[in-house]
Amino acid sequence: MFDLETLYSGHKVSSDNPLCEGCTILSKSKPCHSHMDYEELQESPTLFLSDSLRYRFGKVRPFSDKELNLIKDAYHEPFVCAASVKCPSVKEGDMSPDNMKLCRAHLEATVDKVKPTLIFPCGNLAMKMLIKKSGILDKRGKSFEFTTKAGYTAKVVPIYHPYSVIREPRFNTLFKRDITNAYEKYILKKKSRGNFNYEVLLDIEQVKTLADELKDSTETLACDIETTGLNFLEDSIMTIAISCRERTWVIPCDHKDSPFVNDHQGALWASLRKILENPKSKKVFHNAKFDLKFLINYGIYVKNVWDTKIMHHFIDENMPKSLMDLVKLYFPTELEDL
Repeated sequence: MFDLETLYSGHKVSSDNPLCEGCTILSKSKPCHSHMDYEELQESPTLFLSDSLRYRFGKVRPFSDKELNLIKDAYHEPFVCAASVKCPSVKEGDMSPDNMKLCRAHLEATVDKVKPTLIFPCGNLAMKMLIKKSGILDKRGKSFEFTTKAGYTAKVVPIYHPYSVIREPRFNTLFKRDITNAYEKYILKKKSRGNFNYEVLLDIEQVKTLADELKDSTETLACDIETTGLNFLEDSIMTIAISCRERTWVIPCDHKDSPFVNDHQGALWASLRKILENPKSKKVFHNAKFDLKFLINYGIYVKNVWDTKIMHHFIDENMPKSLMDLVKLYFPTELEDL
């Protein structure tokens, strides 16, 4: 059987573009090399970047028809597409650091030509070409900046590659949500700042007053604890935070600077027990089993518990469920750039 890679091994293909000289991709068998797909592009507020070009039926494009239709289904505003690597069918393993450095010159030229406000690198290779970081699973939906040598700066929000979504339909919701959130934040400039204030309770009478206020309340309470470690049998609760509508209270418990460490421990936990064991109010935790184990160790058996991690699993079992993921999904305009 003929092995084309062996046939062309050691054969250096010259490129018409001097910026490509020295790239090892030129020695690989390709239908074409150094296709500057951005030369015919117009300026656009949004740029979708594929990993490398697709070659089919004599045409070179950044996305297949199916992939492009998936983007159009998720994004209904004007956009243009280009490839982060300007040769067809290039895999991440083909791109050495030197190859990436050479090809970034073309990528910068693409950004300078299109002048996008927002860039969506689709998949890990496109993301690495832009921000020099790997790990699409952890970085998708986050925002970064890319600045060309000419000084043009654009926001970068990595997303799953449309091909991955086609192969794994469970990614579709995240694919669409990441695109929508980025569009609203960076194109529509929707930003909000929550009116967040909190009160630190440092006097036992303040804690008792709060307990009297909430012990029979029907208000929903958001609860969170901070601990000295993960082992509920050995570690302790440093602080407890309780939120009710526009009000938030933070109570230092076994924190080293807590005024309750040596005094009023009994009164402190008795007051917290009144609040958390009130069956009339919902207590909302995230990953409640962690918090409840610690609280039980302090003799508090929380009543009427709701867990946002479990609730979100019921909404969509395929979505990530960490607290930061949920904040990024539902409150993106309140977040600073990540």
